[in-house]
Amino acid sequence: MLTNSALRRTLVVNGFTTAAQEVCSMTQNRTIVVVGGGYAGLAFVNQLRHYDRSTPVTLIDRNPCHTLLVESHQVAAGSRSPESILIPFDRISGVRFLQAEVLGGDLEAGILHTTAGPVPFDHLVLAVGSVDDDFGVPGVREHCQVLRGFRDAVAIRNRLAALPPGAPVVVAGGGLTGVELAAQIALRRTDGGTVMLVEAAPALLPGLPAQLGRFARQRLGQLGVNVITGAPVARVESGLAHLRDGTALPFGLMVWACGVRAHPLVAALGLPTDRSGRALVGRDFQTPLPGVYAIGDCAAGHAPSAQLALQQGRALAAALSGRTPARPREKGVLVDLGQGRAVGQVGPLTLRGLLPGWLKRWTEVAWVAGVLGWKATLHRLVHAGAVDGVRPPV
Repeated sequence: MLTNSALRRTLVVNGFTTAAQEVCSMTQNRTIVVVGGGYAGLAFVNQLRHYDRSTPVTLIDRNPCHTLLVESHQVAAGSRSPESILIPFDRISGVRFLQAEVLGGDLEAGILHTTAGPVPFDHLVLAVGSVDDDFGVPGVREHCQVLRGFRDAVAIRNRLAALPPGAPVVVAGGGLTGVELAAQIALRRTDGGTVMLVEAAPALLPGLPAQLGRFARQRLGQLGVNVITGAPVARVESGLAHLRDGTALPFGLMVWACGVRAHPLVAALGLPTDRSGRALVGRDFQTPLPGVYAIGDCAAGHAPSAQLALQQGRALAAALSGRTPARPREKGVLVDLGQGRAVGQVGPLTLRGLLPGWLKRWTEVAWVAGVLGWKATLHRLVHAGAVDGVRPPV
């Protein structure tokens, strides 16, 4: 396997091989392996099977199901059934699914080492996403829950159900995840316990239009959420969060939603990365190693975003099928604020209320239908989102 420094020299001297140059080598006896069944990986698989069902594709993920991660806050708060955000990988046609964890590999030799044994590949697509980042704040790992997947959502749900009456809940992080989770928890609490949302930046939803942050804060206030901005968390101990300004917040449950970092597998495979640990890629999402691609949160060049991950997966599938891909770009943002309400920015329009809430729900339905088909999707909706015969991986 090339060393990290050698790959960097390849990047500088030779540049990137375009995806179009790889198309000629993709025949029926070539194998594509996709690592990670999140939004980017599944979008790639789904789009590729639309273009070409003859090329063998293997999807590797340590979980048996795709998780609708952007809806996990509803499961965590108890307002939605856990099964409703799962799509079993073995129900996706046109792809071989291998439930395993990637331990490492020899990328030059075209071999991945997994818990299920070696997996050869001709083309490798890394779509392993991101993991939560504690930013070095003492006590976060020991005393906070995170929300980065199905198991996390179920763990928070169970912790909330077990809280003593009136026990306060603290959500750290006023971005998309934190705002949506705080709203849902506030709606579900009936015991009079307080919900506090703490954000280090001066306003909620940093990085988004300021008006959305103001709308979100107003709505959270109506729901009884105590919002604290401009106050980074300095350290966390059992039952007590200490802010940098000296404030101490008691809690029965604290959820850390302050940001993410790249999945460590990218660096473990020896690929060159940016300072945040994401794989360096060209405009075609190819790393300096020919035939190895990275998309979604684990790839440099784009902010972590489910929307961009979907677009990157589809763009790479188009490129590898000899088509001209659409360039990924942010088309808007929708923030769930409970009871069917949301705030959002779609193109030049700023939206609030039921319309953006409906749009957010529709994007989920359309995504599921694109993976499973409309018949299966309508069945899920009629049966309250249940996944027939699937035992949730708790």
